[in-house]
Amino acid sequence: MTRPRAVLIAALAALLLLALAGCGGGGSGDHAATTPAVNGAAEQVANGPAGSSSSSSSSPSSSSAAAKPAKVPLHADRHAAVPILMYHVIAPAPPGAKYAGLWVAPDALKAQVDALAKAGYTAVTLDAVLDAWEGKPTLPAKPIVLSFDDGYLSQGKDAGPILAARGWPGVLNLAWHNLGTPGGITRTRIKQMIKDGWEIDAHTITHPDLTTLDAAALRREVAGSRQKIQQAFGVPVDAFCYPAGRFDPTVEQAVRAAGYRAATTERPGRATPSQDRYALSRIRVNAGDSAAAVLARVRGA
Repeated sequence: MTRPRAVLIAALAALLLLALAGCGGGGSGDHAATTPAVNGAAEQVANGPAGSSSSSSSSPSSSSAAAKPAKVPLHADRHAAVPILMYHVIAPAPPGAKYAGLWVAPDALKAQVDALAKAGYTAVTLDAVLDAWEGKPTLPAKPIVLSFDDGYLSQGKDAGPILAARGWPGVLNLAWHNLGTPGGITRTRIKQMIKDGWEIDAHTITHPDLTTLDAAALRREVAGSRQKIQQAFGVPVDAFCYPAGRFDPTVEQAVRAAGYRAATTERPGRATPSQDRYALSRIRVNAGDSAAAVLARVRGA
């Protein structure tokens, strides 16, 4: 009796050890299995809205990811007329400001952007418009371009985040002499805007009346500004913006010769593919314009 009992006790002990080992192994297996799940949730938050409420509530970055707008289906339209809005300084005009009408407060810009989005508009770059006019599928159903002239600090500091919150790009028409000056935009701001999808176009070097220049000075302002931006930021610089909207056939020919795809003016109205690509219309936004007024102008242009 003594020997069989000893064998039975030994067998029971072995079974107990195996059971304990199985529990430990199962714990390690559960830990290993949860690690990819956690990593997957983090990757999902980084790439877009989280797929479950638990992952979105546990991640501090999920709210910003969820706020990103859904992708808009694109289509090609060779005949689409596109409103191009024209902005300048994005700040309230100080007392006695010269050209006070060119100052649009950030809250006014935000209200205008919100109204446009609510009405179904989606901002695109001018390059996307030009591509669509050539038959490429680059435009949403109701495209609009928001262009900002000259290169003021407020365009990156204040307009940049307003558009980024919508996932919208803008178009910066940079007058090179404003880069890095007091009140002017900085290289760092421009690099961030490029990351946010902005298009950077040329607006000359010194913002002169191009119709008054000789051939050498005209070439320097038109072609030279494109070269400087290309070299500084590594972007195409496909469009040109005439300072104060001033141009004539000689100026337009200089823009064509410099390799630009198009140019924008201050002529009011929508840009259309039937227009001269080097004389595209825009819609000016002035200080004091309400969101409703801008929307009406866009619809009725």
